[in-house]
Amino acid sequence: MENDMPIYVNSTQKDVDSYIYLGQRYSTRDKNQDKEIQRRITAGWTAFANHPDIL
Repeated sequence: MENDMPIYVNSTQKDVDSYIYLGQRYSTRDKNQDKEIQRRITAGWTAFANHPDIL
């Protein structure tokens, strides 16, 4: 992970492959957006399934 940008939480360095910030998934390794797209699709279906009485 020598090429990765360090992530700091409360002044402590954390080693992570990805993280969610302001609702969007950021990856420290891959630049492919497939996982972010799948995460949003899953979140949408989950919200839809949690409110069947509305529709």
